[in-house]
Amino acid sequence: MASYETSIIKSSRIECLDGLRALAAIWVLVGHCMLLTGWQIPIVGEPDLGVDLFIMLSGFLMVFHYQLRQEKEPWLRPETWLKFWTRRYFRIAPLFYVMLFLALALGPYLYDCRIIIDDFLSRSHQAPERYLDGSLKNIVAHLTFLFGLVPNLAYRTPLPDWSLGLEMQFYAVFPAVMLLVRRLDWMRSALVVAAAGCVIVFAMRLLSIHFPMPSFLPLKIQIFLCGMLLAGVVH
Repeated sequence: MASYETSIIKSSRIECLDGLRALAAIWVLVGHCMLLTGWQIPIVGEPDLGVDLFIMLSGFLMVFHYQLRQEKEPWLRPETWLKFWTRRYFRIAPLFYVMLFLALALGPYLYDCRIIIDDFLSRSHQAPERYLDGSLKNIVAHLTFLFGLVPNLAYRTPLPDWSLGLEMQFYAVFPAVMLLVRRLDWMRSALVVAAAGCVIVFAMRLLSIHFPMPSFLPLKIQIFLCGMLLAGVVH
């Protein structure tokens, strides 16, 4: 048992999580297909649950890799933060940019197709801005991954990219959260972060700020924290 745990800690990959990530991807794909066809199967037809599984795995893996690198790349050094952000950016941005410009170019065609689907299912039409907004403001917000912070831009392309903006927000605050863990401990840090998220969400409701999708980090921080705490316990 001890040798097994040692091999897990020394490895940079947990193979069983690949299966969970594949399951989450299939879940999201099938769920969206059901939304577009009108089929209804409990749980399977809820792609947001698959996204939550992805989010929890992301929180787990960020802490897992942090623990592997903490001696080689101490988080007290600013250059470690820069290396972390650079790795995360280039892991997501290149492919996202390709898909973004492709989606914007095909926006009018995709909108026509969505109208046909909505008419067939007797649903209200999607907002045309989501498919047809090629404004500089919208493009810049997506290129910088800031779109998830703005309600009017959080769901403004044909792509279901709100979760990517959410993920980048998590990466932005992750080093600070881990420093908080070093100063306090796992449970107290989790309570502080969760409480801060609750306060922000409560203030948003008082101000009538609504996001069409949960693209703002405080709306999903508790899911990230679940994965982070699991990794902390395993370590």
